[in-house]
Amino acid sequence: MKIVQSFWSGNKDYLRDGYGWVSPIYHYASWILSCNQLRKYYDDVILVTDKAGYDVLVNELHLPYSDVIVSLDDLSKYNPDLWALAKIKAYSTLDEPFIHVDGDVFVWDKFDSCLGNHDLIVQNTETTTDYYRTMWNEIRPSIDILPKVMEEYDQNINHKAYNMGIFGGNDISFIQDYCKQAIDFVDQNLKRVNKLKGINFNIFFEQVLLHELATCYDKDVATYIKEDIGDNEYQGFADFDNVPEGRKYLHLLGFYKRIPMVCNKMLAYVIKFHPQYIVYLEKLLNLKPIMAEFRVEETHGNMDSEISSYKESLLKGKLDTRFDDKNVVLRNISSVGTSRELETYLNSGEKFMMVPTNSFSLEKKHIKIKELYGDEVCVPALSVDPIIFDIIGKKIDNEKFCYAAEECLDDSFPIDKKKDFIKFLWKRISLLMSYGLLVPIKNSL
Repeated sequence: MKIVQSFWSGNKDYLRDGYGWVSPIYHYASWILSCNQLRKYYDDVILVTDKAGYDVLVNELHLPYSDVIVSLDDLSKYNPDLWALAKIKAYSTLDEPFIHVDGDVFVWDKFDSCLGNHDLIVQNTETTTDYYRTMWNEIRPSIDILPKVMEEYDQNINHKAYNMGIFGGNDISFIQDYCKQAIDFVDQNLKRVNKLKGINFNIFFEQVLLHELATCYDKDVATYIKEDIGDNEYQGFADFDNVPEGRKYLHLLGFYKRIPMVCNKMLAYVIKFHPQYIVYLEKLLNLKPIMAEFRVEETHGNMDSEISSYKESLLKGKLDTRFDDKNVVLRNISSVGTSRELETYLNSGEKFMMVPTNSFSLEKKHIKIKELYGDEVCVPALSVDPIIFDIIGKKIDNEKFCYAAEECLDDSFPIDKKKDFIKFLWKRISLLMSYGLLVPIKNSL
């Protein structure tokens, strides 16, 4: 089954617009990761785009698509906020079974082959709550012509949609008809919906309409994720700390794109595993060439030796602070998977060291963390954070840390609660490690 992605520039300044992300660098880092992860498991990954998209994703970023179809320039009459039209246009160009994968979806395995046995494939079923209903109530006055199949949703009788982080299937005839009805839905109301700002009409002409049509025609729909999820209740879909062992599918939909720590975790993952593409991205966006210091094109993108050297320097207290940006890179890529690494050490009883990194400051209410290509990120500080960093100092092993932590408690602290306190500290340390503020290092390094 073909894998397809689509990108429409939407007549925007694609070097300045974040397309819903905190900044353009995260937008394109997402495309780098999404495409390269798909190419790990599929030989045939096609991009449907416009001329600008071809220029940036293929000519500038050199993403390894097997084929490119340039067919989205005729969407120029539409408001760029109607971004799902590009996906629907891409669906409509295909005449054989396919799976379309959004550019903010990342996989660490092939899709289950049994998905290819169904009429339609979607990410999951959604139960639409007040979150969708409120948006629909704002959009509804701009709708003059409503598809008949949408009437029960409009009347608040039906409350379902399909999340289409992935979409496709075998029933090409039905998909073609759905695409036509979706485009007609927009076109018949274009004069007014083209003026909508800050309201997501896409979810209705793409996701709700598909559910209503598939239900009406009794289509066999396979869901990649079996859980029925509330429309604003997606949890764990940005958990980079748990891939690939715990999760093999992430989708940074909606609100995740506006969380700086999520964006930085994704960027750290891309830098660690696909660093040569960040070199291209720095050139594209005219950013400070930080990755050039690592000579990733000469080392074939292998960052493991850099991470080992960084950890050794931390452990010996010999970190060269002259290259601040380089240290931030090393801090971030060293943080990839550390919370899972910590859990492994704790469960096995293995002795290890904990060492603070640099490029952050602990303040009364916040921890300020220096990040690449942007401003500092602030995360709320807890009252235990000064205790944790005071005990660790420059470095400490886990056994001495537990002993020192218990020593911090006064005599009135209940003895039976001490274990819970230590567990809480480890939970907090796990989060601090995922932020890159602490690094676990085996004594054998």
